[in-house]
Amino acid sequence: MGKRLRLLSGFLILVFGLLMVLPALASADTDDELTIRGTVRVGREVIPDAKVIVSNAQNIEVGSVVTGEDGKWEIPIPGLGEYTVVLAGPLPEGVSVRDGASDQITVFVEEYRSKAVGFQLIGEDQKPILEIRPTWERLLNRMVSGLKVGLLVALASIGLSLIFGVTGLVNFAHSEMVAFGAVIALLLESTVGLNGALFPLAVILAVLAGGGLGFGLERGIFGPLRRRKMTNISLMVVSIGLAFLMRYLILIYHGAEPETFESFRIQSGVSLGPIELPAKDYFIIGIAFTTLLMVGLLLQRTKLGTSMRAVSDNPALAESSGIDVNRTIMWVWILGSALASLGGTMIGLTQVVEWQMGEKILLLIFAAVTLGGLGTAFGAMVGGLAIGFASETSTFWLDNDLKFLIALAVMIVILLVRPRGILGVRERLG
Repeated sequence: MGKRLRLLSGFLILVFGLLMVLPALASADTDDELTIRGTVRVGREVIPDAKVIVSNAQNIEVGSVVTGEDGKWEIPIPGLGEYTVVLAGPLPEGVSVRDGASDQITVFVEEYRSKAVGFQLIGEDQKPILEIRPTWERLLNRMVSGLKVGLLVALASIGLSLIFGVTGLVNFAHSEMVAFGAVIALLLESTVGLNGALFPLAVILAVLAGGGLGFGLERGIFGPLRRRKMTNISLMVVSIGLAFLMRYLILIYHGAEPETFESFRIQSGVSLGPIELPAKDYFIIGIAFTTLLMVGLLLQRTKLGTSMRAVSDNPALAESSGIDVNRTIMWVWILGSALASLGGTMIGLTQVVEWQMGEKILLLIFAAVTLGGLGTAFGAMVGGLAIGFASETSTFWLDNDLKFLIALAVMIVILLVRPRGILGVRERLG
């Protein structure tokens, strides 16, 4: 018990330390409103007094501005969506849009951070001013983004795999546990005032609340039903009903409008060699990777982890060996729900927090668990990484709307080769 408490305390201290740096860095880069911005220039020479117009997908003008003496412009936009940016001019004599380019650029704003736009102009020497990044750099950035998504999917999936491993329950409410963590952190930030430097405390409290939710569900619902010999099929139906209940409770108390964490609404990119990501993404990757590493150590090096693996392999044999099966199941619910809440908070930082976010990530969670191997925590980690990496990297060649299709196609191909998943094992009969 003491070893588990020391490991849990060390984990919370590490997450708190990593998150402490994030608000300070975010506050320097966060703007008050969502904008599209850029600089009109030829080579190193900026172009002032050039008019730029932004319209929405319905071709309704959102705003217009004239570039300043430094050639820079910035136009606020009302929210996420598709916009058209037009360079209306006038341009100096001898300056024009490069052949093959256009003075109208369509922009898809999918995240709450400012979007930079550049026009490809040439001067009299016919040299293009906008250097397109090499293909390998753009592909590398997509791959790093895929790593981030994969880590978050793995973080959200572990609990589902652990609960299935020790109880045989396919918990459809697990995705709502993910949403629960994000909503609790958002409420703590907006209503209690745990923003800025205090935001790490909101994350830790959301994780603890998630663990408490898991404790309550096992003690109040699934434990009593399991002791009454209810079948796993019936318990699965209960979890589906619970998922709908939690989803609409979130709708009632959170509302239907998507929201973002105020401390991290808009961030400019931070370059690390050829990689350019918002500052928060580097910390999200670090926190998710560290958490997965600590979960692996807990499963391999602690008595609780040994008990979890023993109950997952053979509950009857584990009980005859002196392992308290009910106590182990309780800890699995607490740990799995806490990890789901942490994953939900990190996902909310990269996207938006909304009442349907659990429903939207449910397919990815099940795909990760199935791909990695049902009932194995390490399988969920590997499956999550594979799903996230494949879906995000595929957007380098394909439309963004097809990324989930690619992820599922990868899952099907791998399952054709390994029907029990990447780390799944053949069941012993007899």
